[in-house]
Amino acid sequence: MNNIDYTLEILGEKKTYNPREEFIQPIVNSKKRIFEITADNSYGKTFVLNLLAYALEADKLDDERILKSIKDAISRYDDEASYKLNYKINLKLPDNKELSLSKIKGRGKIIQIDQGAPINYKILHKDLTVIYDVPTNPSERLNAVIKDLSVWNDKLRVKIIKIAKYFSDISKEFDSVRNDDKIKKLEKDTEEIKEKIKNIEKRIKSKQSILTELERYNNLNNLSLYCKKQLELESKILKKQKAFKLLKKPSKIEKKDELKIKELNNELAVLEKNFKEKIYKLISEINSDSELEKLIVDNEINVRHYDLIKETEINDIFQRVDYVEMQNKFSESIEYIKDTILRFISEKKNDKAYIIHNSYKDLIDLLEKLMANEIDHFLKNATSVDSKKLKRSLESIINEHKVKNYESLKSFLKLDLKPIKGYISQFMRIKTQLNKENKKKLVNDDDSTYYKSEAELKELKQTLKSVKNSFDLTCATCANDLQISDLSRFDSLDKISALQYNAKTKIANPQLMENLGSSKTDILKKLRDLHDRLNDLDSDYRLKERSLGMEKAKKPSRYNDIQKNKIKNFLLMLTRINANLGPYGELISEIETGNLSKFTAIEDVNFIELAGKIIAHSMDNKLLRADGRFVQLKFYDMIKQEFHCEKDIIIKKDDVSTGLASANYLKQRIENVEGKYIVVLLDEIGNMAQGALNTVIESIKKLENQNRLVLAVFTRPNSNGIKIIEY
Repeated sequence: MNNIDYTLEILGEKKTYNPREEFIQPIVNSKKRIFEITADNSYGKTFVLNLLAYALEADKLDDERILKSIKDAISRYDDEASYKLNYKINLKLPDNKELSLSKIKGRGKIIQIDQGAPINYKILHKDLTVIYDVPTNPSERLNAVIKDLSVWNDKLRVKIIKIAKYFSDISKEFDSVRNDDKIKKLEKDTEEIKEKIKNIEKRIKSKQSILTELERYNNLNNLSLYCKKQLELESKILKKQKAFKLLKKPSKIEKKDELKIKELNNELAVLEKNFKEKIYKLISEINSDSELEKLIVDNEINVRHYDLIKETEINDIFQRVDYVEMQNKFSESIEYIKDTILRFISEKKNDKAYIIHNSYKDLIDLLEKLMANEIDHFLKNATSVDSKKLKRSLESIINEHKVKNYESLKSFLKLDLKPIKGYISQFMRIKTQLNKENKKKLVNDDDSTYYKSEAELKELKQTLKSVKNSFDLTCATCANDLQISDLSRFDSLDKISALQYNAKTKIANPQLMENLGSSKTDILKKLRDLHDRLNDLDSDYRLKERSLGMEKAKKPSRYNDIQKNKIKNFLLMLTRINANLGPYGELISEIETGNLSKFTAIEDVNFIELAGKIIAHSMDNKLLRADGRFVQLKFYDMIKQEFHCEKDIIIKKDDVSTGLASANYLKQRIENVEGKYIVVLLDEIGNMAQGALNTVIESIKKLENQNRLVLAVFTRPNSNGIKIIEY
């Protein structure tokens, strides 16, 4: 130090203070940079530190670098209504430059280096760092040691970002130069994709062929049903026409009344037809399945409800005196039988055969998906099982455990039977209305029979017309599918059956015909998946082709492949480190509260353990015991807030020695400080034993050896007069 001079006027006290020669001269005249001032209270020890900090604008530092209480103590000298402080301080910097700090009456603070132009504190603080501390509260200091992890984490992150940016800029060149390995890989990839596209197209063609055969067979089945229905309706119409010819048309009835009666009869005929179709469908489903039939006949209650359904016509319900009760009974029977069958279907799913069938079918679907995406080789690597052989084995298991698909029956029971109750209500309403009209307009019951028969005949003819239309359309579809120009080949059931047999023999898998609707849906789904896969492959192929063309057009690289890989791997590592430092910052922010139990991820647990070791290392892996001895420190458990030491000794944070807590904090802070020039000011170090203080001095000496230390001054109370100790 070259010079220190000041004048402090405390206006309220009406006192003026100047430097004590016994303080200042030993420091100014010494060639050392580390000093300990010991003196009694009120000798102005702390003011010397405050003056240096004030002149160096330490109160402008952020709270993480200096305690708020110290900042307040320094900045109070700006209050010119209470204080008048002038000073002139010259400090010799480690590189033989001189830092001049002055404040003269009529002028503000001036900071100069080698008597150059004045600079502001922001420029000063870019090169010079001030550490000013009062190591009194051991718990607070120990917390600060732990909290400094945040500073360490942030500094590391800044460094990592800078390094990553540098290598990122280099790696950007890789995209603008030719990569021969990439060209080879792209050429290989495009060939592989082309091969995959060919395989997918073959599979689509195969699936489409199976679907076409199924649709042909399904169309022929429908054609056969329409043909049977047509013959059945023609027979009914013939009988109905013979009976109708015997009836006499009612006379003496006005045209409008006749139209009304005809309309009501037509509505009844439609409702009766719809009612019968639903009931016949239910009966047919039960009679065509031996298990369902057994389910009904083996239970008296089921039989009673089923017989009521079979033996009841919609007109019978209305004819009864207790028709309301009868209607309710019929509806209850429908619901009872429906619920009985649905329960049976639901229980079926728990049967061993059903579980095997469905589970293995799902497994086949998954296997086909793996094969479609050409990733089934992982399965072979893991199990030594060939995918195609496994698929055949699974299909064999499914064939051994065939089960009936009840999905269409479930749909019928839940949806198609719903209108029955409505049909009955509508029928009764229209029937009542018709009876009123008949009594008013018709002479006898034969007249009403005439109109009823006429309506039924009309409905049969309408149904026949609809069936014929469906037959003709399906016939045209079948002719087109089978490329048959002679439609006479479809004019009888025998001819259609022969065509059905031929179509059936072309379907390789007989299981597909057991439930045509389900099989077609399944194949269509697989076709959609294959088409989606084909579209994806096609897009990949075009992108690879485009990338290949762009890559071939680039200039050669100035980095070889080994260098590129090293740079890329290093950049990837830096990116991962940076990505982790953000979440670690969040974890560190919770350390002060001790709320770390919520961090359960393995990465967080590992970081907490590592941070505990970092804390121990920053404290020189030592703790001071009550007997004055050091104990080897292994790590700090941040969750339990315990120090784990040698010989399984565990010390709670709150039980750590006061002096060592302060010393270890200061040692860590000093050794991690950044800046070209460092000033260290420590006030009231009396709670540290000489051994602990020596560890702090060792850290300051490291700064001096690095040619960074400007000045270090610390104070200690001493009732035996003033003493200046040089280090």
